[in-house]
Amino acid sequence: MKNYFKTIPLIISALMIFSFTACDKKTVEGFSSDSLCIVCNGVSYKAGDKADKLLKALGSPVNTISQTSCHYGENGDEHTYEYYFGNGGFVAVSDGDYTDFKRYAGILRVHTVPLKPTADYICDIDCYTSAITTDKGITIGSSKADVIKAYGDKFTDEGEGFIRYYDGQPAPDTPSLLFYIPENRVEFFSVSAAINI
Repeated sequence: MKNYFKTIPLIISALMIFSFTACDKKTVEGFSSDSLCIVCNGVSYKAGDKADKLLKALGSPVNTISQTSCHYGENGDEHTYEYYFGNGGFVAVSDGDYTDFKRYAGILRVHTVPLKPTADYICDIDCYTSAITTDKGITIGSSKADVIKAYGDKFTDEGEGFIRYYDGQPAPDTPSLLFYIPENRVEFFSVSAAINI
């Protein structure tokens, strides 16, 4: 009987450790602020971070236009990258030579804003290509069930196939992850920082 009472505190301690571990694990499941990124060639790039590493990794865009940011009211740039299938996988094309590529595979647009005098930051990333994924592997062609399994069911249904996960209260200036899913397949997704840095 004496040994029985000694083991009870050990069992309670083990259960407490397990419950804390389960809570920690739950925070990484579903949507979180860590989900506000894209994965390109195995490297994650987060909206709201400095743009230099992502722009360098993507190479020369096929087009860059200057425009006013819808979130910041600052002049920013929209960099467009085209992807094609060929040479064993996805290839970003910037020089206009498409002769070695089998077919068009979509585009990626990166919107940047100069929030500090010496640096541009990632404002929004719009993805129309399966060459790029979200942090949980969702990409163009993924099903709505895949999206909900990855990010949970706490999204805002914006109608006409658009669903959005907000990193906070739903509002225009809240960071978010948007999916366009008509006909049960992702056709577009967008990551938005929507914050002042």
